[in-house]
Amino acid sequence: MLSYTCKSKVEADHLLGVKLDESNYDIVVGGDEPADVYKPDGTPLIRYRPGWFSDELCASVLSSCRKAAVKNNNRGAAAGDLEMVDLGTNRPLAERTKTRYRTLKEDGTVSNTVRAGEVNSGIIGFFDRSARFPFCRQTSFLIKQASAWKKFLPYIVRADEGFRELMPDRWAAQRAYADKTASDWVIPESTFTTVTINKNWQTATHKDAGDLQAGFGVMSCLRNRKYSGGFLCFPSWRVAVDFSHGCLCLADVHEWHGNAPLRSLRVGYERISMVFYYREHMINCKPVKEEVEWAKNRKRGGKLK
Repeated sequence: MLSYTCKSKVEADHLLGVKLDESNYDIVVGGDEPADVYKPDGTPLIRYRPGWFSDELCASVLSSCRKAAVKNNNRGAAAGDLEMVDLGTNRPLAERTKTRYRTLKEDGTVSNTVRAGEVNSGIIGFFDRSARFPFCRQTSFLIKQASAWKKFLPYIVRADEGFRELMPDRWAAQRAYADKTASDWVIPESTFTTVTINKNWQTATHKDAGDLQAGFGVMSCLRNRKYSGGFLCFPSWRVAVDFSHGCLCLADVHEWHGNAPLRSLRVGYERISMVFYYREHMINCKPVKEEVEWAKNRKRGGKLK
């Protein structure tokens, strides 16, 4: 197994929303070789294990992943600099930053919904309250694709087993949160509430938000060999990870990260990544029946927590 310690940290704040390339890393780990990558202080940056998920498990969720990774425009900075991506809208823009925008509604008022570039990405599992949806809820995938959701569960449980084995301290911290959360909102036999699924998408430089800070990034990949590249890159540490089919990768997703380009594309290429996490505000969610009543009685504009 490869063990590598990063030498020093490089400032990367200027890369927010930028799509990375080969100039942003010096070493690639992963592929068919297990690897642990550490920061100079000895804390883990990456723990990578190939073949963590059996071929049978991978095959069982592939079609479900394809259904889940749909076009949307709510992935924030990960979708990239708006000057360089498809906004996926015909409406005039009312407000615009480097990575987000609002549109004008038909009545001429500014939309309350903040959007980003359009990408192939979906969220499955459960979601906490937001201004747009002021109640804890199932994702639409659970409602519309119930049979596909059931096929995901053994895969999610296996991911949690890897989290527990490779990062027991972070797993324990997340387990404590999950145990204090109404069971209606926690994926059974896991410490996760939510999974994000991305397909054939080079994410731009970002830091994950909304997940539990005390936890750790847990990821997997389903892919074929009809492309090269697509490495998960950590530009501050000049290191990248090559995800193999059925791998497990634990990484500090609160560091700047994004994907290198997908190269040598052939017809039918496919790279599907999965990110498993606990949404930090799910601990505020009440059991389903109580949540429904809370949402009904909440005054418009009232606190969400």
